[in-house]
Amino acid sequence: MSTDVLEATVMLEALRVTELRLLLSKMGKSKSGLKKDLMKRVVDLLHNECNPELLSAVRELHKLRQVSKDARRSSKPSPVQIISMPACVSPENLQSPVSISTEPQMIKLPFYQTLDTILPPAPLVPMFEGAMQNSDFLFHLSASQQAQIQNSKTSQSGLTSVQVVLRICYSESIGVEEDQYPPNICVSVNHANCLIECTYSSTKLGTEPSRPCRPIDLTPSLYLTFTNRFSVLWGNFGKSYTVAVYLVRLVPSQDLLDHLRRTAMEQQELCRRRVSEKLRSDPEKEISTTGLQVSLICPLAKMRMSVPCRARGCAHLQCFDASFYLQMNERKPRWTCPVCHRYAPFDELLIDSLLCDVLESCGEDEEEIEFLSDSSWRAVRHDRSHKNKERVQHPQINRKVIVDLTHSSSDDEGFHKEETVSTHLEDKSVHFRKCGTVKTPKAKKSKNPGPKLLTKL
Repeated sequence: MSTDVLEATVMLEALRVTELRLLLSKMGKSKSGLKKDLMKRVVDLLHNECNPELLSAVRELHKLRQVSKDARRSSKPSPVQIISMPACVSPENLQSPVSISTEPQMIKLPFYQTLDTILPPAPLVPMFEGAMQNSDFLFHLSASQQAQIQNSKTSQSGLTSVQVVLRICYSESIGVEEDQYPPNICVSVNHANCLIECTYSSTKLGTEPSRPCRPIDLTPSLYLTFTNRFSVLWGNFGKSYTVAVYLVRLVPSQDLLDHLRRTAMEQQELCRRRVSEKLRSDPEKEISTTGLQVSLICPLAKMRMSVPCRARGCAHLQCFDASFYLQMNERKPRWTCPVCHRYAPFDELLIDSLLCDVLESCGEDEEEIEFLSDSSWRAVRHDRSHKNKERVQHPQINRKVIVDLTHSSSDDEGFHKEETVSTHLEDKSVHFRKCGTVKTPKAKKSKNPGPKLLTKL
């Protein structure tokens, strides 16, 4: 193990969950799980797939973590400053100055279009000793915000298309922040409790709700023309959180699908080039690939795809159905590719125009195709009656015992008893029996050896 890997492994201990997730996201790996799972995943990357980009990213995050701690110590009791993660981490920009932002950057949510900021990001500050804390905030809606809420449409489930939502995230980590509730969270608006959908992976004291954490809808209990007060009851177990209130418009999955069709259609020439690269023969390999089979069935819905897509970082040809993928993430936003399990956010999705043409051209009963070396394709048909034909063509073999009465050797005299393989057609299983040798006393050699005797049982 190299010194650089050992040094980076030690540095990982100082990183937080969000920073470990950022590392895994940059390397195209899954970022779900507890901190120990994320640590193990990054350590495995360092040991097995170590590269300069990963090492430099670990060093940069560790350096920014130390700067963040120093800034927090020097700025107490003022709000904690947030350090922004550089867009690209490379050895060339390790010595570049660190940019400091005054508020955390929350991750963009595809199903929530931000219309206005009602309450800018503010920290949850512990006011007294003890684990449970209570933080109160006040805000007033402007005339424009009131009008947008009043003119919004109401769905069948009773939700308005324009909402006032509360978002909570970590307040002292690096990069764009995902929503994260503090432990034992409870939110009330004008003394009315708000619905919070969250689950806990453990009953241990101080456990945070599992991700994904959705924005909390404050709209049902709001005063449109009076000052609103909301309270956050939360558990203080050593982590800092920031809250913010936004006016948002809910975006249904169908609107996102239409947006994909308008802006994220990959050109057929690029799709054909990808197929050609996959089938390009390697002179160092003795075996060349002449075709690649691709299923037309979505791995998520188990049905024929209508809008085939994949993420920009995916290396496979297999696609999944964009419509079902968006509906699934609308219910529970995981944004994970079902084929390679890489992080596949909405902004990275691309529709495969070549596979779209294939779906339109081939029959409805076709479930699989094969791309050829010239980027053309052909349907792959599976004969379902093939197994039945085999049953007719291969009847059951009778068991036989073959006795050779004339076989002799220099050491032992005897006859061999062997049984043929018995094939059972009903359960398609094959039973093998070991040949046995039965020794006999020496016999006198006969001048006229008799014929072999074949006895059927």
